[in-house]
Amino acid sequence: MKILSRKTIFPALFIVLGICLLAAGCTSTPPDTNAPQTTAATTTEATTAPAAGTTVSGAAEGSVSAVPYAALIPFLPGAPAGWTAGEPAGATWTADDGQWTWASRDYSKDDARATVLIQDSAYYDVGYWESWDSLVAFETTEGYYRQGHVGGHPSWEVFSKPDSYGTWVGVNERFMVYVSVEGGSEQDLDAFVNAIDYGGIANLK
Repeated sequence: MKILSRKTIFPALFIVLGICLLAAGCTSTPPDTNAPQTTAATTTEATTAPAAGTTVSGAAEGSVSAVPYAALIPFLPGAPAGWTAGEPAGATWTADDGQWTWASRDYSKDDARATVLIQDSAYYDVGYWESWDSLVAFETTEGYYRQGHVGGHPSWEVFSKPDSYGTWVGVNERFMVYVSVEGGSEQDLDAFVNAIDYGGIANLK
């Protein structure tokens, strides 16, 4: 099962970041490029980092129960104009003595592909939260990582030439929303990002 479109965006961007740091003579350690593994299977996922001042320590790990993935699926947006939506998918993963969940949906438009994934970490350091503290903002001729906010929540936006886009939004230090667009445009990315009900996700119990 495809969890997210990462074949081009992450390898290319980490290579660009490495080149950028070397060219600048930077001596700090670059972000970890090894995708973390979940404890439930051999599935791997690329992960993210928070906007300034945000950590993953807002509550004790497992202090809440992750909502069922069926509760996340309704927050996957319908297809924007010109796009076709696939069937949503979801999963529950084991984390230490608890669980975390995610739901995702793929979309297509001509040669473009998009993915929206929503993760409930139950405050475990899993999935997209595993590297939320490791990324740095940078910009080169080939792409960028930029901090920002979406719906009042900290976010990262990433771009890699020619047409790979992604946005991560951390909601209440618990939920993570990931949107990627391959072969599309920044406007396509915005259409998906702006179609998500972040307030409704934040209110999930």
